[in-house]
Amino acid sequence: MFLKSSLMVAVVCASACAALTFAQRPGANAGSAKPASGSYDTAKDASLQGTVLSFTENSQTAPLGAHVLLQTSAGNVDVHLGDARFLRLAKLNITQGASLRFVGQMSSAGKNPVFLARLVQVGAQVVAVRSDHGLPLGAAGVRANKALLANAQAEQKGGAR
Repeated sequence: MFLKSSLMVAVVCASACAALTFAQRPGANAGSAKPASGSYDTAKDASLQGTVLSFTENSQTAPLGAHVLLQTSAGNVDVHLGDARFLRLAKLNITQGASLRFVGQMSSAGKNPVFLARLVQVGAQVVAVRSDHGLPLGAAGVRANKALLANAQAEQKGGAR
């Protein structure tokens, strides 16, 4: 009886060790590293340039937040910028008639096409408004990392060389 139970314990332990070994194998989860269908992929980013027809800080049109209606050579495009408080903290001034450049991706909010801006360029100033994963950056994130904001502002002014 003791031999049978010892053998059973040994088999269970060996099985558990084998499972842990395979779970930690490099490349075992390589398939899960691919971007999911419909997820944000910076390799698919496009550039969009045009003139601001209107700027709305708190649009009720999905996705909620700041929107720019941009006139481009291909027609008017609704551009989503995220949280307007973040734009104010970054001192990003968007006015009607201004020439802007955006980097991001087209998406849809319901039936409406919308360009999800990741980078916004006003003159020489470039501000990231979305992460590389496509998530809008928030005002709390800027306040929480004042060193990052100081570095970004120094880079925009030319910084130390």
